Amino acid sequence: MCFDRLVVSGTPSRAAGVVIPFWLDRPAAEAVEIGLIADRLGFGETWMGEMLHFDAFALGGALAVRTRQATITVGPLALGLRDPVQMAMGVASVGVLGDRPARLALGASSPAVVENWHGRRWGGEAENLPAAVALIRDVLRGDRTDHSGRFESHGFRSALGPQPDHITVAAWGPRMMRAATACADRIVLNLVPVEVVRQARASGMPMAVWLVAGVDPTPEGRAQVARQLALYLSAPGYAEVLTAAGMNEAVTAARQGARPSELAAMLSEDQIGRVAALGDQGEVVRCVDSYREAGADVMVVPVTAGDPAGQRTLSALA
Repeated sequence: MCFDRLVVSGTPSRAAGVVIPFWLDRPAAEAVEIGLIADRLGFGETWMGEMLHFDAFALGGALAVRTRQATITVGPLALGLRDPVQMAMGVASVGVLGDRPARLALGASSPAVVENWHGRRWGGEAENLPAAVALIRDVLRGDRTDHSGRFESHGFRSALGPQPDHITVAAWGPRMMRAATACADRIVLNLVPVEVVRQARASGMPMAVWLVAGVDPTPEGRAQVARQLALYLSAPGYAEVLTAAGMNEAVTAARQGARPSELAAMLSEDQIGRVAALGDQGEVVRCVDSYREAGADVMVVPVTAGDPAGQRTLSALA
């Protein structure tokens, strides 16, 4: 159920979509401008996760009513922070407000987000995923719920009517991959070398990959990527992949409690280049193409320091 790549002037778009980045060094409102630019340039899908800035469904609804054609994908959202009925209501609301189908993405997130920020228990996401997806699909299809077990719901039926039920899962680790293969429409990977995409292709699932990209990045743009990457070095799933990508020293330091600024300084351009596309237009296009050839639809996460709202990068890739 992989979406069609948008065709612009007869040529397939090299990047199928754009991810709204939540860079910590940029104004929050830039997220809206990125979404408007992506839609204007003809990217087929706009994603928004959830970190320290906007509520994902609020941002999705705001963009849905201000854009014309891009499919809005909300997530990946942590399974442990909203119940399935809430998530189904949220994505249905975005779709109705935008008068076009919206999509939902789910994931495990991390203990730092789920436990430290929100005070919820983290763990068991792979085991809970099939039941959550089944309940979400029932709500989106307009059925009256009758679910027991981990996610209990009886007698709810959305007044918004039937909606598309396209669900993507952030498939970190073998257990999450097995669960996603059994119940999802697509998987998504983030901050991975192209070799990981080739390996994941064996699952047979339609696949998207989030790829940080910056065309002609400034020193500030490169530093922005390093600082953000430092925040993922010790996160479950990411740590193992980034270790395999040659960042084992930085991962070890992160697990020992090193500050993000120290971790960012440890990352070389070569290491960052294993999981991001930074360089001139030709270099970035070749990197994007390598992920496409490996089997993924590429969702660009634009660098914005030194390139407000990522306009230079997005224009080059559209």
